[in-house]
Amino acid sequence: MKLVVIGGNPAGLSAASAVRRAHRDWIIDVYEKGPYISYGSCGLPYYISGIVEDRDKLITITKEQFLEKRNIPVHIYQEVLSVNFNAKIVKVKDIKTNEIFEKGYDYLVIATGGKPKIRPEITLEHNNIFHVHTIEDADRVKNSLIRNDFKSGILLGAGYINLEMIEAYKALGIDDLTIVGPRLIFRTKSQDYIKEELEKHGIKVILGKYVKSLEAVSDKRLKISLGNGDSLEADFVQISIGVVPNTDIFNNTKLKMVRGAIIVDEYMRTNVENVFAAGDCTMVYHQILKQNMYIPLAPAANKQGRIAGNTIAGNKVDPFPGVVGTSVWKVFDLYCGKTGITGAEAKGLGYETDSVLIESNEIAHYYPNRGNQFELKMTTYLLFNVKTHHLLGAEITAPSPLGGKKIDVLATALAAKMKIEDIQKLDLSYAPPFAPVWDSILIAANVARKKCR
Repeated sequence: MKLVVIGGNPAGLSAASAVRRAHRDWIIDVYEKGPYISYGSCGLPYYISGIVEDRDKLITITKEQFLEKRNIPVHIYQEVLSVNFNAKIVKVKDIKTNEIFEKGYDYLVIATGGKPKIRPEITLEHNNIFHVHTIEDADRVKNSLIRNDFKSGILLGAGYINLEMIEAYKALGIDDLTIVGPRLIFRTKSQDYIKEELEKHGIKVILGKYVKSLEAVSDKRLKISLGNGDSLEADFVQISIGVVPNTDIFNNTKLKMVRGAIIVDEYMRTNVENVFAAGDCTMVYHQILKQNMYIPLAPAANKQGRIAGNTIAGNKVDPFPGVVGTSVWKVFDLYCGKTGITGAEAKGLGYETDSVLIESNEIAHYYPNRGNQFELKMTTYLLFNVKTHHLLGAEITAPSPLGGKKIDVLATALAAKMKIEDIQKLDLSYAPPFAPVWDSILIAANVARKKCR
């Protein structure tokens, strides 16, 4: 049997590995458009800042190691141009030689990932316009920072990447920085704490303003114009306004997609026989919304890839349960997390909701190790159904990774369909360096219970 995998990322490689473990004699080929495989793109901001000194440390496994350890060849600089689903043939272009060839398959795994979202009005060719999506992007940014004495920068988009990158630029000595976006990820008052943290470090924050245009003032200067008539200039502009599925080659084919995201079932099967898909090119089932969504995050991609591979191999495997929408990120000295759905999404489902947002000590107020107690406040936000008392969503901001990762407790509560009363009863750990006697999650649950009917 012949398996072809499109994409040398963790989802595709997980699928290939699962098949190889079960079938030593199958012919497996992985085609990757770029020069690298299996690297942690989430680590790129930390490589640019210098926290991660060697970019090779971002790479989990090389193509040589993958061949040696798993007997799976990965063909880099090989771009899949199209797929003939009826004939079960992929058309591939060797980027270095321009040679085009065809490869047949019995099973196909699509793991083409995501790509940066673009808007025509802010699309411009200029040496000082950056994206941070691949290792090549990161290398370009680092080289530009070495060659140029940048004093100012504008970051378009206030999502995960730009919140991490603005810290990286600041650490590299660029003090005049502005971030522009619709919101700072959160859709509640929690974003005020991020804004405060950014401004504390001298970052200008512009929220809720539409960017009308991006233009070159010179070969070393750029200008953005906002919808309200204001304009800003800077030495460089970084654009990170979101991610979309990298599935253009499947447009106008019989593969079913929603806004470019491939529809899969709980075993990663598409609507086309023997064709599977996994990772950031697919829709995922949201357990709270009870519908498919596009949520491109690494943990789900890895799980999907493994399920796809085991299903192809004929192994018994549990179905993919979906996600609850959990993420964490860092903004200077603030650690943030969210999970579940928003108030607007809950209203759309017809739920009657309420919420609480509390401030509390992250650790015992008297514990001296991490500075002044007033600097150790964390916030906990809970959204819940006032009739059924079920938790629907949560947000956290905290002064340390310890506090930020408490979002996982609430993600677990969501997956377990816990009520506020169940959260109140949780036997959470306590010791002065870790938490107060009354953990922030328990305090928030106690306050929330008073609002339930």
